[in-house]
Amino acid sequence: MSSIRRWYIYLVSAISLQAVAWAIIALLRNLLISRLNPPPTAIAFEIAVILIGLPIFLAHWLWGQRLAREAVEEREATLRRLYLYGTMAAFLGPFAANAFDLIGTLLRAESTLDRQPYGLTSGDAVVYHLLALLVLGVLWFYHQRIVARDSKAVPETTNFTGGAATVQRLYVLGFSAAGLTVTTLAMIHLLRWIMLQFGGSVVKGISLDVGLTTEITRLIIGLPSWLIFWRWAQQLFDGVSEEERESALRKLYLYGAVFIGALSAVANATAILAGFFRRALGLPPEGDIRIPLPIIIGMGMLWAYHAFVLRDDAEKAGEAPRQAGVRRLYLYLVAAVGLSALLVGLSGDISVIIRSLDKSFGTGLREQLSWFTAAIIAGLPVWILPWRQVQNRAVESGPAGTDARRSTVRKIYVYFFLFLATTTVLSSAVFIVFKVLSWFLGLDAPTLSELGHSIAFSMIAVGVWLYHGFILRSDHKLSSQEQVRQLTGLRVAVVDVGDGHFGHAVVDAFKRETPELDLEPIVLTQPSTEDLVGETEGDDEKIVTQLAQAGLIVGPWMIAVPGGAGGAVTPAIAQAVLDSPALKLLAPTRAEGWDWAGVDRWDAEALVRQTVSAVKQIAAGEEVKPARPLGAGAIIAIIIGVLFLLILLAIPLLQFFADQLSL
Repeated sequence: MSSIRRWYIYLVSAISLQAVAWAIIALLRNLLISRLNPPPTAIAFEIAVILIGLPIFLAHWLWGQRLAREAVEEREATLRRLYLYGTMAAFLGPFAANAFDLIGTLLRAESTLDRQPYGLTSGDAVVYHLLALLVLGVLWFYHQRIVARDSKAVPETTNFTGGAATVQRLYVLGFSAAGLTVTTLAMIHLLRWIMLQFGGSVVKGISLDVGLTTEITRLIIGLPSWLIFWRWAQQLFDGVSEEERESALRKLYLYGAVFIGALSAVANATAILAGFFRRALGLPPEGDIRIPLPIIIGMGMLWAYHAFVLRDDAEKAGEAPRQAGVRRLYLYLVAAVGLSALLVGLSGDISVIIRSLDKSFGTGLREQLSWFTAAIIAGLPVWILPWRQVQNRAVESGPAGTDARRSTVRKIYVYFFLFLATTTVLSSAVFIVFKVLSWFLGLDAPTLSELGHSIAFSMIAVGVWLYHGFILRSDHKLSSQEQVRQLTGLRVAVVDVGDGHFGHAVVDAFKRETPELDLEPIVLTQPSTEDLVGETEGDDEKIVTQLAQAGLIVGPWMIAVPGGAGGAVTPAIAQAVLDSPALKLLAPTRAEGWDWAGVDRWDAEALVRQTVSAVKQIAAGEEVKPARPLGAGAIIAIIIGVLFLLILLAIPLLQFFADQLSL
């Protein structure tokens, strides 16, 4: 089936089926619930939709089914899977919502009774929701059976790879996330309800009402949904598909849960600590510990469980680098949450201290001090514990330390806070200079109250910039030392022909990065030419000995061709290259009368960069892959992303200036 025809069939089927399904539900409700008392036009419209939409759906769906029976590839088409899983999701979502309202009605949940449609009685509301459940359930079950039959008809690997697997993964993890969200909210509210049974409201005017039946209803719907779909996701992960274990969607799901759990736990721990500091500073109590404490417990459980799943995933990954990568991403994610809270707290406390020198340490400043100090205490352990682990690993020698220093997530973490520090210093310094210049131009002199925020932010940002800059320099120094050890142990022999431009360029590139490296090129010249000063040439026997002792031979492809480069490569040297036990890394240089199929024509500088990159990959024990330049699409995407980020940064920057100018 052509792609365009497939789009047409399934798009028409999806639209017509949804229209018919909801028309049937509405018609049954209007006919069986007298209290609705619909106008005749509503009945007529619903019947018209069914009479017109149902034949259209059947015609197109049966067309698609016939084509799928004739060709197995149609059953495994990504678009067909998208239609089936999308339709199932479109039925299952409303099914869960109606089930929630039905159970809430049966349990007499106030939130459900308050929003019963059309003022229906409880008995009518039960019928109202049951009719929807019946229709949606039958349609969902039918499409579920179609999916099961398609899965049996196609090769097993097709169900776990490619677009079909991605669609299934979206369906499973999407409903798992929805069930997890509902379950977590229900647990938090139920814990709060239990706490509210002991003692009255600490602060008057704050509503702490929690509906027990509403939360029980939410738990009845959310917990089975999460367990069913999460168990499904776990079965897929434990299955035969390697693609499932490397799924980016699964990692996004898990790291999203960890990030939200950690962020919520830290934020609410800050609120509790701020309450203690308020009382210590003589401020009246504000808020109720029973508001944030259930959130800390619920989100802490969310955080802990998914951290355990990540560790379990790493153990099942089977490869040490992948295990380290999963663990590393988790640690940096948590460290980023903790460091953000710590920096906010430090900046705020310094700002309060500076502003207190200009005016009395009143209620407003004491309240800010309590919140910012609480942020420091809540954020410090959340940052320092994972950060120490990743730092200890990064300063190790050997492959594990090299892998930790070179990891993309570490670079993103460090450069993100460097960027944050730089933009903070920029905005704060601009404001300070602006106020000083305004003073010189005849306006009032700036006060510490006006400059307190900017000075505090600048001080902390400079500290962050210096610290993370030191981390980068240390990483570079350790990586350079490790690279020297790797290249020295590899015993690299760089061989070139003719003028030796390529060989010298490769050696110079290595020495720019690692000056300690003792490496000189071996340049093969034609017998009729004179030796070039400073080059390591020697006779054939000396070169043959060097090649026999090398662990990696790097050079243009001609060094393996007897008589290559106009006779510069003697048969003895070419045979020595072939006989050497060393790994050979040959560069596809151009020569008259020779050409390369399927190889990009790199200029000399690009070829040197590719060669240096390949040597580093070999030294690190990695597979040699060419370093591809960014395409036009990637460059445009980066530009759009940078512009979007600048816009996001400009909004708080403008707000900062507006707030400062209003002081």
